[in-house]
Amino acid sequence: MNKYVLLLLHVISLVLLGFGWVLDMLHIDISVHYIIDFNLFSEKRSVLGMLEKLWKDGNYFPYTLIFLFGIIVPLIKSGIIFYLLLGKNPAAKWQRFVSAISKWAMADVFAISIFVAFLGANAMESTKAVLLPGFYYFSGYVILSGIIAVLCGKLVSEKSNLS
Repeated sequence: MNKYVLLLLHVISLVLLGFGWVLDMLHIDISVHYIIDFNLFSEKRSVLGMLEKLWKDGNYFPYTLIFLFGIIVPLIKSGIIFYLLLGKNPAAKWQRFVSAISKWAMADVFAISIFVAFLGANAMESTKAVLLPGFYYFSGYVILSGIIAVLCGKLVSEKSNLS
């Protein structure tokens, strides 16, 4: 695999991640339908909007988990992938590190949890949930980032075998 193709894919994955952070992921609407229609709850949230709400409400533990595994870990992983792709002789230990944090990156778990919330909300009669573009961008990042980590590992091992 050509390192420039991987570099382009990595930049694309970061664009997906950025849109996944700022665009709303899920819209949940709870309504009561009796004599008149009455909307009890309507909420849209992006990752950054969710972080802001958690912080304002004093929910620091979930805030920390989402911030760490949804923002910080992907940025660290991205920086190391840039190093692996652009460095003259990147150390194989950094590829092992990317592989290890890819397994612990909670971005994929976060995307799945949004989908489960969507399914659960749609199971209730008075609740409607809609997946919004942020979910698809974020999920696209998760999938593409995983592919890049695997291909980058193959590229680094090919480089080390040639040396």
